[in-house]
Amino acid sequence: MTTSLETSIAPESGAGRDTTDHSVERARHARISGVRPARLPFRWFYVGMAAAASITTVVGFSYSYKQRTAAGYVFSSAATLHAALFFSWVGLFLAQTLLVATHRIHAHRRLGIATACVAAAMLVTAPPLAIAAAARGVFPGDDLVFLFDILVDLFCFGVFVVAGIYNRQRSTVHNRWMLLATTSLLGPAVSRLPIAIDRPGVIVGLVLLFLTAPILFDLLSGRRPHPVSAWGGLVLFVSVPLRHAVGQTNAWHQLATSLTR
Repeated sequence: MTTSLETSIAPESGAGRDTTDHSVERARHARISGVRPARLPFRWFYVGMAAAASITTVVGFSYSYKQRTAAGYVFSSAATLHAALFFSWVGLFLAQTLLVATHRIHAHRRLGIATACVAAAMLVTAPPLAIAAAARGVFPGDDLVFLFDILVDLFCFGVFVVAGIYNRQRSTVHNRWMLLATTSLLGPAVSRLPIAIDRPGVIVGLVLLFLTAPILFDLLSGRRPHPVSAWGGLVLFVSVPLRHAVGQTNAWHQLATSLTR
């Protein structure tokens, strides 16, 4: 990169010609100061996405909580723990993006240990809770199809988190995996938003907005869409009709019936 920039400003023949390239001076200043202006908007983009995910989660589940408590529903301790872990994840995701955007990398890495522990706790506690809920018949529509959908979401979340941790030294890749992990869990929160209840089109549209936002930001910033965002988002989106189809098969129903007995 340095060689190409310096080559572009090599002196030309001809007296009195100004060959100064100010872009090179800015690049040199960035290397010396450690500030990389081109990345700053991208860091704040993740803060915005984390804030959007947090708002969606709080609004969606708060509305659902008020509706169910008003109807006399009492939440179990397991459900309360699950909610606490879910809210902790989105809260930590927002905190982590803020730490990176403000260049507090050491604090970000220390908090990353707690974030990984929360993710592990979610993956351990959520499947038994989902199976128990399917056994009670509290899910909308076909309980066993809904159960399969939840388990796929958790599987995707786990894969994305592990990929993010593995790539923690590559910030551009790490950030995208973690955003995908958060997006993979937003379906239930989105479906509980007042504007999305009983409106499948709105649910799909809002989730698709979260999936395509990083790709659109890349394009608007003059970058190529990053493979993690492009392919990861595509996998999540295509998985929706596939998991619905698989969830209706006899093989899954037989397995799920044995799990929920």
